[in-house]
Amino acid sequence: MSADPTPAAIGGATSLTRRAFNVTGVVTAMVLLVLVLWKALEVLLLMFAGVLVAVLLCFFSGVVSRCTRLPGGWSLSLVLALLLVGSSAAIWMVGPGVAREVQALMAGMAESIEDLEAMLRAHTFGAYALDTLPQLDVTEAQQVWARIGGVSATVFGALAALLITLFIGVFFAYNPRMYIEGLLRLVPLPRRERACEVLEKLGNTLRWWLVGQLISMVLLWLSTWLVLHLLGVPLAFTLGLLTGLLTFIPYLGPLIAVVPIALVAFLESPALCLMTVGAYFVIQNIESNVIMPIVFEKTVSIPPALSVASQLLMASLLGMLGVLLATPLLAVAMVLARMLYVQDVLGDPLDRPVESPMADD
Repeated sequence: MSADPTPAAIGGATSLTRRAFNVTGVVTAMVLLVLVLWKALEVLLLMFAGVLVAVLLCFFSGVVSRCTRLPGGWSLSLVLALLLVGSSAAIWMVGPGVAREVQALMAGMAESIEDLEAMLRAHTFGAYALDTLPQLDVTEAQQVWARIGGVSATVFGALAALLITLFIGVFFAYNPRMYIEGLLRLVPLPRRERACEVLEKLGNTLRWWLVGQLISMVLLWLSTWLVLHLLGVPLAFTLGLLTGLLTFIPYLGPLIAVVPIALVAFLESPALCLMTVGAYFVIQNIESNVIMPIVFEKTVSIPPALSVASQLLMASLLGMLGVLLATPLLAVAMVLARMLYVQDVLGDPLDRPVESPMADD
């Protein structure tokens, strides 16, 4: 007869089974959490966009509060009222003219493309290049734009996303302390002070990045408008406004903005097109080498290669919404990596340069 299992053996098997069930439950919960977050990724991005709006509103309301001695809530209400009145007045004053210029811009770009194609086909190499380029039919074009557009592929989707973002931003801005304290409650007590430092650094980074982007957008809009007007390029105001808006997307946005500028200028003459593109890149160099370094003194410096790579990655995953939020998300990731991993885990204080084997002798 076989001996009965001892109580120690039975206890060990029970403990092993319990640990196996615990591990299985933790792994299952993590997989389900990842799936839920992936399905809700667009909603989370809209919430992050709302946080950006709240950070900007809090910055403006803080400026108003310091100038007028008004309480925070009243300052924010005044900022919202000024933004509403100002945007309404701008739409009423320049909206119809911009709409007409946009229609003229689309027609001019189509005509310019036809002229450019005719000029290329007049030469052997140009005709060969056009014939060898892959042709995109209407169905494929619609699929491509649907993929690029993401949640903002339709006007209704874009307006809905914009309204949701604004409402979230206003709610966050009116009572940011409640949300920050709720987030800190999830952090263990010994790490709560460090979490406050990380959140403060993240807030400063996003605040100054947004302010720098707004300054850059306004300056590029005005300077591009002025230069195009002086050169005699049609639709200078709309092209300058488009350039300023696209500048919100660092590096890729200005490269996209030069396309309609070059096409409209080419419609007038090839010489004007060359002069316009040259002047445009002079403006871009001033923005990149003068304005942005000043901004980077207040924020985390984002390497251009990482910024472009993050925009392309987010475009492939989440469309236009991902492209718009790729750079601020990268800035947040870099702050978290520096403070939580490099400083806390690796113990690197980040106050001395790294000795690189590729450094100059």
